Formats: sequence, structure tokens, C-alpha cells
Amino acid sequence: MPTSWIESESKVLARAIRCHRTLSHLVHFGLDGAFPFPEHPYGQDVLVAINVLRQRLGLSVDGRPGDVDLLVVPTRDSPMADRAIAIEIKIVRPTMAKPSRNANAMGASQAIGLFEDGFPFAGLVHICIPSPLPPELHLSVPKALNKLGPDGKLLYSGEFFSFDPFPLLSAQRQLGRVAALQLPEEVGYNVLGVNLSKDGQRFAGHTLGDERKAVRNPRSSPDLIEAIRRLCVENPDRFRRVCWNDGGG
Repeated sequence: MPTSWIESESKVLARAIRCHRTLSHLVHFGLDGAFPFPEHPYGQDVLVAINVLRQRLGLSVDGRPGDVDLLVVPTRDSPMADRAIAIEIKIVRPTMAKPSRNANAMGASQAIGLFEDGFPFAGLVHICIPSPLPPELHLSVPKALNKLGPDGKLLYSGEFFSFDPFPLLSAQRQLGRVAALQLPEEVGYNVLGVNLSKDGQRFAGHTLGDERKAVRNPRSSPDLIEAIRRLCVENPDRFRRVCWNDGGG
């Protein structure tokens, strides 16, 4: 099963932004902060770019991080750069031999750097992509029907599906590590556990765990916001436009 692509952060992100479901899980903590109730996190399209160099946004070349792993700019008739979300991404790859394997670096300093640079919203996401467990270690989970019985309880079909718990367990462990970083309260975070398809070429399932909503940066930089807007307008090919309601992924 060829899964060498998961060793590359940029390749993981390139696949993630092509799958609506995966991307929505990755960025929800940021969109939820940028569009508080009664607005809706997915009520507008987003422009998404990966690995945006600092200098493209007029930031000091010597600062950290050297690039923005994931830049998300909501858009309607025009880019809403004042609600842009800059996210530091770390990939965690546990194995059966090393189930508690951590990321090579936690990403705290980079996420704080994005906040201090003046992005309107900043965050940190860890993506756990563990090696698959053998079938004999999978859990057997009953399939539920989309209806309730006379007693008001959920009905089940009597069938079962096989569930690999490794991504869920890995994400739970990693969430504790991220929470312990004590990031500034405005910096949001999320940890996502991912199952791969049988051929190892796409994301097939995701855990839905705790996240911390990003809060608007009180030190947002007007110059940076304008630079983000210009990048969207002048270099549209640098972004992938995601329409949440078009059924993609």
C-alpha cells in the first residue's frame, strides 16, 4: 500500500484541501471564531493556499514561521481578508511499534509567531495519521439506523462495521499535548485523527474531538490584512477556491 505521500506535510495538505470534509474539520475552529453566531462558519466560500512565504505578505524574512502552512481567506463577492486564518500544521505518524510517537516539533512557537505577526485569526492543528492496525485489532461497531424506536431510543440494523481505533486514540493523546502548550487564549487549536482508504491514497474518516475556537487577534495588522487581500486579487492561481455547498469531497 503506497503511502509515502504522508511523509510530506505539503502533500498531506494538498490532498486535505481537495476534500471538503477533511478541510472543514481542519479549519472549523478558525471559521467558528471568524463567523460567530448568528453568522455561519460555512456560509461563504474560502480561498485556501498552502506554504505561503512570509515575504509574499510583506513580513520580515527573519521572522518565524518561515511560511504559513495553511492560509484560509473567506470570500463572498471579494476576499474577506480581515477574517483570514493562518494555521500552523504538524503531522503525527504513530505506528504499532511506537504508538506514542509525537510530532518532531509541536509548533507552538510558529503558531504564536503567526499571532504576533498580526493575522486576524491564528491557530495550530495536529493531524494524526497512524499506521493501520491489523483487522484483528479493529473494533466491531453496530450500525445505527436513522430512526428511533417506540421507546425513543436509537434503532440498530443488526449489522456491524469494522473500526480502526488507532486514529482516535492517537488524537486523544495528542490533544492533551497540545492543550499543555498553554498557547495565548486567542490562538485556536484542533487535533484531527485520520483513517486512510484501503489503497492508502485518500482520507476515509476523521475523528471529531475537542477544539479551541480561535479568537480575533486584538493586534491584527492592517498592513498584513491589505497584503492578504492583494495576494488573493493579484495571484488568484495561488489559491484553491472551496465552495462548501458544491458537494466536492
